[in-house]
Amino acid sequence: SGINAEYGVLKNQWKSITPAQLKRFTLYRDREALVEKDVLRTDRALDFYKGENNKHVQDLYEMLMTYCQYNFDLGYVQGMSDLLSPLYLLFQDKLMAFWAFVGYMDLVEDHFFLDQQRIQGKLSDLSSLVYYCDSELYNHLEKEDSSNFFFCFRWLLINFKREFRDTDILELWEVIWTCPYNTDYTLFIATAILLQERTPIIEQKMCFADILRYINDLSQRINLREVLGNTESLFHNIRSQPDIPFNIRNNILRISDTPLSSLGSHHNAERNIVGNNSEPEPTRVTVISQGPDGSCDPVGSCDPVNLGEDDGSRDPASLLVENMSNLSVDRP
Repeated sequence: SGINAEYGVLKNQWKSITPAQLKRFTLYRDREALVEKDVLRTDRALDFYKGENNKHVQDLYEMLMTYCQYNFDLGYVQGMSDLLSPLYLLFQDKLMAFWAFVGYMDLVEDHFFLDQQRIQGKLSDLSSLVYYCDSELYNHLEKEDSSNFFFCFRWLLINFKREFRDTDILELWEVIWTCPYNTDYTLFIATAILLQERTPIIEQKMCFADILRYINDLSQRINLREVLGNTESLFHNIRSQPDIPFNIRNNILRISDTPLSSLGSHHNAERNIVGNNSEPEPTRVTVISQGPDGSCDPVGSCDPVNLGEDDGSRDPASLLVENMSNLSVDRP
């Protein structure tokens, strides 16, 4: 087929580079060295990638080098192997995994730009959400010079790939990909996790280094069901508020079809305050309550996000192909 042939052409381009060319191709050498380094430490604990001279690790290398030919401008940036690995583990077919990866990268390519403008923007939006939902947590972070939220950089760069178990990450990505709203759902996932972890961060008076260590230690220990439930509750509770600040409403929720006059006095007051270069008073949005057993219990009722839990007849590979078909550019 056309995509099979295109993959072959792209692969042959880098495989046919001669030693003489390589001496004068610094960019290629740098990218190749980075790919080699990253694939050797990507998900090696999984049986699929274990062992010396593992064929699947070699396939990751081939697909990432081929992607460098597909996208000359971006090439390879550290972290991209984390996005490809689960797709290959799911499909166990290089062509399917590669083109799914291409579609995924079409969505998140700007995460990997050298200027980091997109990630910096997402961190700024995350800061706004936490400030709006939990001023006490935000004030602690600000006091500890942590309100830049750099400790969440990895979360947003590779969509929580290293934070959840390999059995959970594709389900989380499916929720992100199929979110029916015109918003960046990863911001609400990150906010929900931080609200779940607020108590130790505040009570232990964690500084930036402590917070970074604590957040990194959550890796592989975050409960997917709890997070998805709290995220859904958080999203719908914020969206239903009558006094959503302008930047959250328009830039994060991206709700711009409501006249300013109908957004409530708080919103209009905020416009005046912003005009005077001062901050509006924060609003605390209740999104999580304690259940009888002390566990987190999402507040409020709403239509559930489709998490792929039906009668068990859905095949994960076919489902992901269906979802990714909407992400990739049309190919001959």
